[in-house]
Amino acid sequence: MSEGGGHRFEERYAERDLGEVAGDFRQRSGPDGRSVVLEGTCPGCLGRSVTRIPRGAPGAGTKGLLGRFGRRREAREAEAEPDLLETEVLFCECGYAHPEQPAEVAFRGCGAQWRVRPDDDGGTP
Repeated sequence: MSEGGGHRFEERYAERDLGEVAGDFRQRSGPDGRSVVLEGTCPGCLGRSVTRIPRGAPGAGTKGLLGRFGRRREAREAEAEPDLLETEVLFCECGYAHPEQPAEVAFRGCGAQWRVRPDDDGGTP
């Protein structure tokens, strides 16, 4: 969920691709060890956007049944996580239903989508 700050709550919902953007995005392991969390500021509405991607989802760093069930949880947590910030298209998930947001949309947010632009050294910010 988003909190005050610079969040533009009045930003009207519009599905739009913002392309590659620079920003302060972070990737961390989810609290249960079963997901990867991507978080930062939505470049569309400036709200705090948090995306949880389940491990085992395409691109999330586990493969097949052995990746999910064949190893203990500690082994999964010790795996190097792929840098999803380099590959995932992020959607605004600020948690706020912006004006004109259709009821059937998958994400509560402003409708923006983007990719995080890698730093000059090839990594993500």
